[in-house]
Amino acid sequence: MSMHARLDTLRPTSSPLEEGVDAGAYCTAEVAQGRLPVLQVTHDADGGWQFLDATTDMPGKCVLRSVRAMVSADPTLAQVGDLPRGWSALRSAVGATWQRWQTGCDEHAAERKALHDIDTYGLHILSVAEDGALPPFSYSIGIGQSLGLPEMIVVGLRHEVAQAAINACYALMKAGQRIVPGARVAGLLGGGFECEIVEVSPAHYREYMGWAWWLYDGPGFRAHQIVFPNTAGVFPWEPAADAWFRNWQPLLNATA
Repeated sequence: MSMHARLDTLRPTSSPLEEGVDAGAYCTAEVAQGRLPVLQVTHDADGGWQFLDATTDMPGKCVLRSVRAMVSADPTLAQVGDLPRGWSALRSAVGATWQRWQTGCDEHAAERKALHDIDTYGLHILSVAEDGALPPFSYSIGIGQSLGLPEMIVVGLRHEVAQAAINACYALMKAGQRIVPGARVAGLLGGGFECEIVEVSPAHYREYMGWAWWLYDGPGFRAHQIVFPNTAGVFPWEPAADAWFRNWQPLLNATA
């Protein structure tokens, strides 16, 4: 069955998606390679389409594919073929009901997505890009609600690596492993390196974890920092660590 025929069975008239069937669309590398399903679709104000896996607010480098190829790979995407320009749709899994919102006008869309992720996955991860000499960082919200345990933050790693480390740590916590300050945890990064867990001082909550402050309506939560060593296995507090590494991965257990 062709994509046109599929769309015609769902709607009596053409849709924005059908009209752009031969146009290009952006998707994450994970979606393009078939590693993750499309869970979020955005119809941009300029008419373009985005097909995302909805695992992060910063999907990184995107891959160009045709709309036809995307719907051929997953015919359920035709269900949001009538999505107007400036709208997005989100689902928790393939086959689940799509939730729609107007991206340009709905100031609460990001909040709804965060709450949706917490309900579905147990956490939501936010990333902040580097800004000059200021390092990037990524942190979770929702672990306190889903597991009753501290949120996690990583400073100084690319968002996709930091997100993977937080997700891996969350999986260990969910499985019952005790993750406490001072513990060394393996398997969060490649290369066989262990990370160390550090308690985050509430003095840093507003600067680094503003969305957690929003979720818990104040500083009534705990957070742990996942601290990684350099390629020589040296941690930032060790004498062999150079100044750049210490500055790029500041320890958030201090109050200043």
